[in-house]
Amino acid sequence: MKTTVRMIAKMANTSAATVSRYLSGAGSVNPKTAKRIDEAVLETGYTVKSGRERISTELSKMVMVISSDLSSQVFIDYYLGINDYLRSKDYHCVESYSNFDVDRIIGDLLYASANRFGGVVLLNISESPELIAALKKTTCPVIFVNRFLRSAEVDTVCVDNYQGGYAATKYLIDAGHKKIIHLSGITTSVVSQDRLLGFYDAMMDAKLAPEDKNIFNGDLTEDSGIRLGKKLIDGSLDCTAIFVANDKMAVGLANYLHTHGKRIPEDYSIISFDTTPLAKNACVRLTTVSFNSYNMGLAAGEMLYNKMTAADPINMVPKKLVYPAAIDEGDSVSFRK
Repeated sequence: MKTTVRMIAKMANTSAATVSRYLSGAGSVNPKTAKRIDEAVLETGYTVKSGRERISTELSKMVMVISSDLSSQVFIDYYLGINDYLRSKDYHCVESYSNFDVDRIIGDLLYASANRFGGVVLLNISESPELIAALKKTTCPVIFVNRFLRSAEVDTVCVDNYQGGYAATKYLIDAGHKKIIHLSGITTSVVSQDRLLGFYDAMMDAKLAPEDKNIFNGDLTEDSGIRLGKKLIDGSLDCTAIFVANDKMAVGLANYLHTHGKRIPEDYSIISFDTTPLAKNACVRLTTVSFNSYNMGLAAGEMLYNKMTAADPINMVPKKLVYPAAIDEGDSVSFRK
């Protein structure tokens, strides 16, 4: 049976006029209604009319970059690299900021797929059952940047967060520190999980098994660093060094300790992860785990372009491009005998 506009309207719980208006691009439609229409179109394989097809031809040169967070220079540089590469190939990027809203992420992903965008980049997007289900409905090429999925094989470009977390912790251990605590990132993030695992394994390999009380969960903001700083100032923690999962939290921690009379690195050594401009403009130049997110963005753009221009992009074997991280020495770690 041929799918009709009325059938799409019934599935989307809206009117046929609304479906026609949306599919023709003739007027605005409530985002939730648009999402239901997109899902119905995907489910039925409905082919839109010629006017819509002309619009889709233009949209096939568009790439949607869906970002959960743009508050860090790392994420901005990822986007700049992706955008620069794709523009060199006559594609255009549109940025969608989700602020970690799962419904918004899925809605934008399905919109891009239903409207035949050339591809989608999911930047800093966390795994969820809803996202996995949406990816199965998506017909345009998708790649992940700064994230990967544990439950599914996907194309991804990311830094080796486990290796970076291990290297950061070992750097502190080699500097003579034994009492080390870790300020981790968001617990649901595979990035934070891998950095924490690297910390844990480096401590275990040095026979310095960390206790649960020495691992603190942050939210990647300066406030998290300040909260840890308060615990250090009130004397409730016994440590000489801290491995912090990102620069924002490290800056919050370092500046709080500095304003409360503590010296870095003499009283507390700090090593961070990311090497953003923040790391070099705190009260002390932070030692960090470094990687080049702009170059990784270029690589992500190339990966997506190759997938978009392949004969059968949906059935291509997923590729995972993992970049190593290195220590960028600053002035925030003391070396003890």
